[in-house]
Amino acid sequence: MSLSRRQLRKSAEALAKDGLGRQQIFSALRMQVGEKDDEKLARIVRYVPSLAARRRYKMPHAVLLVLLWLTVVGKSLYRINVAMDSGWSRWYAALTLPAITVILSVAVAMYRTRAYHTIAFLSVIGLFRYFTHVDMDHFDPWDSVDLIVAAAVIGLSWYLFMKMASNYEVIKTADGGTAILFPSDPETGTT
Repeated sequence: MSLSRRQLRKSAEALAKDGLGRQQIFSALRMQVGEKDDEKLARIVRYVPSLAARRRYKMPHAVLLVLLWLTVVGKSLYRINVAMDSGWSRWYAALTLPAITVILSVAVAMYRTRAYHTIAFLSVIGLFRYFTHVDMDHFDPWDSVDLIVAAAVIGLSWYLFMKMASNYEVIKTADGGTAILFPSDPETGTT
């Protein structure tokens, strides 16, 4: 591959912002990269949402960003409060989760679809961790708000990942080679 993965992703994102579909992006970048790296290029293009998808899912995307920022603020305040009560000797641990959430929020704002999957996965782990350590005799009402926000983040991030990322198909051509085929967008008809 003559271009780095990062350069290819940036080129694919620029082409997507111009309104091209995934198949068109793949074909345009394939001329720059060459045929031998078709699979690698397809794995990059599959995670670049089209302009139509960005417009179509603008509202759920904005809601997810708001929920993520509320999570950052809530977790930061809670962890700073805990750190003040128990001493600042482990202040870095108190701000690790909010820092990770900020990084993932920036990735979501930039339409990096792999971030949706990562957010859903980490939120599910957080819920499992919560339910294994919760004391139901001392259930705090704010915990239910946290659980509702976590469930909404999981649902929205998984939904957006499923809608904004795309699979591709490797098919055999008549001459014995292979070709990469992306599905067409049902609403716009672009491939």
